[in-house]
Amino acid sequence: MVDIRSLSVILENKIILEDINLKIDKGEIVAIVGPNGSGKTTLIKTILGFLKPSSGIVHINGKLPRDYIKDGKLGYLPQKSSFDAKFPVRALDVIMFGLVNKKGRKKDKEKVAREYIEYVGMGGFEEYPFGKLSGGQQQRIMIARALISRPDILLLDEPSTGVDVVAQENFYEFLKKINQENKITIVMVSHDVGVVANYVHKVAGLNRRLHFFGRPREFFQTKVLESLYGLDVNLLIHSPECVTCQHFMPDKLVEGVKH
Repeated sequence: MVDIRSLSVILENKIILEDINLKIDKGEIVAIVGPNGSGKTTLIKTILGFLKPSSGIVHINGKLPRDYIKDGKLGYLPQKSSFDAKFPVRALDVIMFGLVNKKGRKKDKEKVAREYIEYVGMGGFEEYPFGKLSGGQQQRIMIARALISRPDILLLDEPSTGVDVVAQENFYEFLKKINQENKITIVMVSHDVGVVANYVHKVAGLNRRLHFFGRPREFFQTKVLESLYGLDVNLLIHSPECVTCQHFMPDKLVEGVKH
């Protein structure tokens, strides 16, 4: 679904991404993780076609990003909502914005939007002002907006920012459900590596270069983490079966993951 070859991105004479080679198969959930300033958002924007590669190439289902987006098969959830919290727009209207480039009557689009607001578990909030919803509720509305065009791939940039741990886990469970029911490929940037690893098929460890790409369990190896984050690593590893979270230093990570 996503084929990245020898990708480098230079912005303001600074190398942000260098020689990235990455293939994401259809139906996979992939988390892009790494320290602050590692190029995660830049990679997402390059996949979207918002940024042009300095060298290398990005294909989505065999097409350049700008051509693939024209087909309306790509959904995107940015890190921050572009909607002003004070602007009097209904939750249902926000979802309908996902059909702004689609032909059809407003009545028909509203009917579809009502189906999707039910699908994301927000039925009853159709008339509620979007700006007054909680962070987790806004997430679900924005997901419905991204899904209403029925994309084949969904890109998310830090989708759990500003949301508590319980809401995070509910959100990731919902993404897993979307993936399983619709076979949508999901690529997300996340700093919640200890949580998100429970819900994805693969992890891409990025810090200018791609340091790791593989299964979550293999990611939690001392050498991988030291290469990606540096020597002094303190990660929070959380499992849905646990009542509490635990901290593990690098030399304890492998033992801790099976917990």
